[in-house]
Amino acid sequence: MSNILIVYFSLTGNTKTIAEKIATICNADILELKLKKELKPDKGMTYFWGGFQATMKRKPKLVEFDINPFDYELIIIGTPVWAWTFSPPIRSFISKFKLNGKNVILFVSCDGNGEKAMKRFKEALKETNIISDSIFQNHKQEGIDEKKEKAIEWAKKISENYI
Repeated sequence: MSNILIVYFSLTGNTKTIAEKIATICNADILELKLKKELKPDKGMTYFWGGFQATMKRKPKLVEFDINPFDYELIIIGTPVWAWTFSPPIRSFISKFKLNGKNVILFVSCDGNGEKAMKRFKEALKETNIISDSIFQNHKQEGIDEKKEKAIEWAKKISENYI
């Protein structure tokens, strides 16, 4: 078992691509959060539902998992941006596991600038020790290789500075 855990939610695969690259570089365990009621990214109502859930700070039910985040020294949390904030599945995770005092690193993936979402993400985790953060922007405008390269470069910085 690694001393690093990456926790993420991804609807369309952008956040997953980043999380997997970071996990490879940092030799981290990985936990993909899954909703009990699955969402389909190709359905128009999915985005309406997601934005509403994010705005109303809802905490949807997650599929159970057997990983205990408290077993790790460092937790990297990744989320897509929904309605200028972090995704509801991440809200469910951080409300279930009070990570007070834990070392965490945050990243968001978004089409816009992501600043508001990161600010809200940090506020929700203000009782943790946030040691780094990153915003991965404009994913639809660049290819998968560019996304992976950005994630690799950031993961190398994490490895050099925090591991």
